[in-house]
Amino acid sequence: MPIDASLIPLVRGIHIAAGSIALIMAPLAMLASKGGDWHRRWGKAFFYGMAVVCATALILGILFPADFWLAMLAILSFHMVGSGYRSLFLKQMHKGLRPARIDLVLHGVAAVVNGGLLMWGLAHLILKDFNAQALLLTSLGLMGTIMVLNGFMQFYRQRQDKRGWLYGHMIGFMGGYTATLSVFSGVNLAFIEPVWLRWLWPPMVGIPLIWLWIHRLRRRFANGEHLRSFADVRIKGRIGRNWRA
Repeated sequence: MPIDASLIPLVRGIHIAAGSIALIMAPLAMLASKGGDWHRRWGKAFFYGMAVVCATALILGILFPADFWLAMLAILSFHMVGSGYRSLFLKQMHKGLRPARIDLVLHGVAAVVNGGLLMWGLAHLILKDFNAQALLLTSLGLMGTIMVLNGFMQFYRQRQDKRGWLYGHMIGFMGGYTATLSVFSGVNLAFIEPVWLRWLWPPMVGIPLIWLWIHRLRRRFANGEHLRSFADVRIKGRIGRNWRA
């Protein structure tokens, strides 16, 4: 059933409001004390904001097929954020906890979408169509596909890193924020030239920063630093049950 045309501005308004909330909440969560109450509140606001962004982007993508690739980028972004959120419930994987069905569905859907974006971008580049859209889809599609593969390997790896959930949480949330910022910049920051830079500066900055942060954390833990010096940890094994570490 077609949506009433009068509702389109409402859907757009909700999309913009949720996106604005997500863009503000993520930095607040990063700046707050890790694992503290405000870190959790800002992080949940970011997660639910991204869920609304993804849902409204899908509606707009269906209504305006020429922009459906933006809806696919919204799915890519939400997969990163969703996998980062779900990592908080998988802290006991090194003790035998298995991923839930929702984890497999989340990564399975993302595998199709991210793989599609990557192939779409690569096809344009192979045909020597070197435009901003092709570069963006290739870079974000590659990043998303790597996250999916890493997620599946993490689920079924025999030797689990007991801090793997932390790295997954950080990579997911920061990667999702980077992808969201990329779309925001590309759509709204017309003063940035050339066009490809408008779309690609967030991953160009964000991906190295994420890698450096994870690398530094690994070194700190390898040198004997305890996890509690970095974050207030509450162990979650399954939805609805919590343990203090």
